[in-house]
Formats: sequence, structure tokens, C-alpha cells
Amino acid sequence: MSLLLSLLLLAAGDLNAAEEALAAGRPAEALELLGDLAERRDADIRAWVVQGRAQLALGENEAAVEPLVRASEKRPEDRDLARDAALACMRSAQGAEGRLYLEDAKRLAARVGDDALLADIEFDLADYGAALALYRKGEGVHAATRVADCLKLLGRAEEAKDAYAAALEMALGAEDLGIAFRAAFAAGRGGRLLVWLDERIAARPDDLDARLYRGYARMQSQMFPEAIEDLRVYLARNPRHVGVKDKLSLALVQHGYRRQDNAMMDEAAALAREVLDSEPTNQDAWDRLSYIAGYKWDNGDLEGVYALSKDLHARDPSDARAALNFAMAARRLGRYDEARTAYDAMLEASPNDPNALNDLGILLDGLGNREEARARWEEALVEEPGNLDALENLFTDAWERGDTAAARDYARRGLAAAQEAKGPVDVVGRWLWFEDRLLWAPTGHGE
Repeated sequence: MSLLLSLLLLAAGDLNAAEEALAAGRPAEALELLGDLAERRDADIRAWVVQGRAQLALGENEAAVEPLVRASEKRPEDRDLARDAALACMRSAQGAEGRLYLEDAKRLAARVGDDALLADIEFDLADYGAALALYRKGEGVHAATRVADCLKLLGRAEEAKDAYAAALEMALGAEDLGIAFRAAFAAGRGGRLLVWLDERIAARPDDLDARLYRGYARMQSQMFPEAIEDLRVYLARNPRHVGVKDKLSLALVQHGYRRQDNAMMDEAAALAREVLDSEPTNQDAWDRLSYIAGYKWDNGDLEGVYALSKDLHARDPSDARAALNFAMAARRLGRYDEARTAYDAMLEASPNDPNALNDLGILLDGLGNREEARARWEEALVEEPGNLDALENLFTDAWERGDTAAARDYARRGLAAAQEAKGPVDVVGRWLWFEDRLLWAPTGHGE
């Protein structure tokens, strides 16, 4: 058989073979065998069904909507087909057109006559009263939890709390730890869950899922040392679990800060870095590394600040706060070339960034270039007249040069800016002290 003939036959498709592949759980093969049969004007409804169900099985939900809805319109009596079409619409309900998909899902679900499916659609449509009535007809953990959710969203807090308690007991009976965890703390019964988990782990020491959820429950209950113990056990057996690394990192920060334990903070930082390696957009892990850098600054560990801020800056050079912290640490450690490179990059991206201009001025001043530093501070004030750092640097510069009039002007402006900012009292007090200093020491040491 020639290559051209093979291609023509593939384009023509084989509907029977495609149906067999789909029935055997091979959706990708089914689509390949289907060829272009579903695209033809005279397409067999079976081709739409195969195409839609195969795409639904592959998670291509939006692509599955059109063929499944089209097929369901042709076969309104086929409840299984209507269910699949409704599911495709539900799973595609994102963004601005989300409600339109849900309305289609609701219409299709009505053909199925499935209260549980319709309840989920009403819930997604935010019609919690209608959803509540349908969930109350249902059975099982999902329905019980959604009853509680609907009551909460309808503002019936006490009823919701009791419903969550009932859902908790049902979830424990079904050993559904995920729902049990959520329901327990919504019901204010975290202790009940912890007792159950303690008993479960005592009876089954190797039950890692119970160990994991006990770790989560202990964190929720502010039992950080105990949570750390459980999460470490789980992670030792599942070292690639990014979510557990993230939670363990958070627990270590919470407990490490309380104890001022540097080793714990370092372990938390290492885990947060691993999380960011796997999930570069994980904002919680990013913020945690920034927080640990702040902790190290407060404890005088400038090398630690440098290492963490350098890591964050390398991950996202466009993040202004990470860049400033890295350049500041590098400058204070005498790594002037690294600091200058970072400031230049910041100003190339944002030429009028007052914080970058101010800090570059500090670097230049430390290198003996006071005039150039002064120019950068003045540029910062043009962009942000109330920038307290630039005002203080210019005040100090004027005072040291003996320009008392300029120093008084900067002191006046700095005090006004500090008062307007309504920051800490000691910031305002600092500017009051500057004004007072001009009375007994009107000039500094000169250049």
C-alpha cells in the first residue's frame, strides 16, 4: 500500500475501529482511527459521540463540548450521552463564559434526571437554595458536606456548623480523610479528628495517609512540633511530594521563629527552594523565603540574607524587592560589582524607580562618588517627593557639607513626609531629632 493511500485511508477514518478502541480505554487511538469522520457535513452521530467521549477521557473538556452537545441534541433520550455532555460543560465552566457552560450543563442534566449531578451544577451556579434542596435528597459524604457548604453560604452559620459535624462523622466512617479534615475544622471539632487519627495511627503505624492528615490537623491546631514530626515521617517515604514539602517548610518557620532556631529556619528555606524548583509560581514559598531572609537580617546574618535574596533574584530578576534586597546585601558585604549590576538592571527596566535610585546613591557614596550619589538621591525625590530614605541621605549630605539652609529644608520636608505617612512613632521622632541636632550642631564634618 502506498504512503498516499495510507494517508487517505487514515483521513477517511474507521468508525467501528474507533468505537472499539474507545471501549477498550484507548481514547487517543480512538481519535486517530476516527480520522475526519466527525468533521464531515454528513457525519454519523456515532462519530460525534466517539470524538466527544475520547476528548473528555483525555481531559480536553472544551473540545468535547461541541460534539457531545450536538450528539445529545440528536439523541435526547440517551441519558448517558446527556450526562457526558453535561460533565464536559461543567468542566469547561471557566472565565467569562463559565456561566453559559453551566446553563448548558443544567439543561442537559435535566435530561438525565440525576439530582446529584443537578445539585453540583446549581452549586456552581451559586444557587445555593436550589442546591441545598437537592443535596438533602442525596446520600454519602459529598452530599452531606455540600449541605453544610450551602448552609454556610446562605448565612445559616449555626446550622452549617452542625451539618459539618455530621459530615465529619460520616467522613470518618467512610475513612475519607480529606473531607474529614475540612469538615472537622469547619465544625470546630479539630480535637475529635485528632483523637480519631491518634487511634488510627496507634492501630496502623504504617498508615501514611493518616500520618499526613494528622500533620495537617496538628498544624491547623498550632501544634507545630508535632506537625513537623508527622510531616517528616510522610516526606521520608514520599520525598517528591511538593505539597508536603511546602507545609513542612511552613511548620518549621512557625516553630523555628518561636524558638529562634536557626537550623529550623535553614531547613525551612531549603524546602521552600525545592518547592520553587518544582513550582516556580508558588507565591507562598516565595514569600516564605523573603520572610526567612528578613529573619536573618534581624539576627545579623548578612551572609544568609545575601544567599537567600540572591537565589530569589536569580529566579525572577524582574522582582524589585528581591533585587533590592540582593543588591543591599551584596553592597554591605563589599561585593560592589554584583550590587552595581543589580542596580543597573533595575534602572534599565524602571529608570525612575526611587528605591533603586536611592540605593544606587548609597553604593556610589560608599565608593567615594558623593556628587553622583547626590544626583541619584535628587532623582529619587523627583519621582517620589516623600521618599524618606532619599530625604535623609540628602539631609545628611547637606549637613556634612555645611549647607545649613538645605539641611533645614530637607529636615522640614522629611518631618512632614514622616507625619503624612503615619508610620511608626520612632520614624517621626528621628526627624524631630534631626531638626534638634541642627540647633546644637548646624554642620557636620565637611567633605
